[in-house]
Amino acid sequence: MKRWTGMTLLLMLLAVPNLWAEPYLAAWKGVNCNACHMNETGGYIRNDLGRNYGNDLKTFDWQGIAETAQAFTHKTPTWVVAGVDLHESYGAFFTPGAPGPQFNPTNINSPFGSLGRQSFSIAIKANEAVSGVFTYRLDLNDPQEVFALISGLPSDSYIKLGKFLVPYGLELADDNSLVRDDLISGGAFSFNSSSNTQGAEFGIYPGDLFFNGATFNDGANPGELDFAAKGGVNLRSFTLGGTVYGQNLSYGASASNVGKIRYGAFGWTNLGPVVILGEFDSGHDNNVIAPTNAIQVTPGTVVGQNNYTAYHASFEIDLGRDMYLRFVNEYLNDTDLIDTFDGFRDVVSFRCYPVRNLKCQVDVQRMDPTTGSANYASGPYYGATLDAYMFY
Repeated sequence: MKRWTGMTLLLMLLAVPNLWAEPYLAAWKGVNCNACHMNETGGYIRNDLGRNYGNDLKTFDWQGIAETAQAFTHKTPTWVVAGVDLHESYGAFFTPGAPGPQFNPTNINSPFGSLGRQSFSIAIKANEAVSGVFTYRLDLNDPQEVFALISGLPSDSYIKLGKFLVPYGLELADDNSLVRDDLISGGAFSFNSSSNTQGAEFGIYPGDLFFNGATFNDGANPGELDFAAKGGVNLRSFTLGGTVYGQNLSYGASASNVGKIRYGAFGWTNLGPVVILGEFDSGHDNNVIAPTNAIQVTPGTVVGQNNYTAYHASFEIDLGRDMYLRFVNEYLNDTDLIDTFDGFRDVVSFRCYPVRNLKCQVDVQRMDPTTGSANYASGPYYGATLDAYMFY
């Protein structure tokens, strides 16, 4: 039972993607995420540059599709912007020597499963400086973003008020990063808290410098003001920044109020036909209840402080004709080995854009648990994901 419980939890972080920005695209163009998205920290609805750049990603110029897309764009009033993200993904998961189907959320007779996700966004401009953004996850039946944005302030600063994804580090999406997805299933370094985040964000992009800082309430303790921030330098040849996150830091010792602190550094650079991304993170949790599959700590006991370390390293090669090959190596570890997954993850990823506004991607991956972790007895794990992504 412990073996299958560990595999189920591990698959959650293998298969559950998020909808954050793809810094690989920003690195190829030598820009920050706000260059292509209305949200200054990236993700979801795109601005004019983002839509035009997306329309230019094509291998074959299908004239009929292009003319239809352009006609729709021109007929839409400039003060109303709409966006759509439609992912249809399928994943497979295998452990050598394990009998029978090992993963499928929709069909127990097959190791393959559907992992699709869909969202719709709309932005309305009151004027050149004030706009409102609404993003709805169709598959989850839940709004992900509802915020007002005031931009064009002195020094190119902005203010955001409402519900939004908090700023932290690299915003990895399309490779389903172990480092990022793990918090969604109870882990460490991803901060997709839009479903319960309500607060304010301030940012500034004066030339080669950038900063995003937010204060917000989390769902567990609505009276607590948490914070997240990232900032650094963004030049044509490279981006380098630092980041920090704090949650429930003012609460006293209590197993029902887990305090979190995270900090790290990140960056990317463009070296001819190759883009390199990297991030290192550290931090700790206070007053964590050990899960039922914990090995090093008695399940159900309270861990006073659990320290985390993680890194992501990847490089992507431009093969030409809008085709890219990527190699990823990641590592996640907590001192008490109670996290959903501790260990290494390696991915080979191929993505291409066969027609306008369509991305196709295949990921093949291996995950090696750390000795003594909750998932060590049943590893290594092998997986593959196929994703077709229509965007506008």
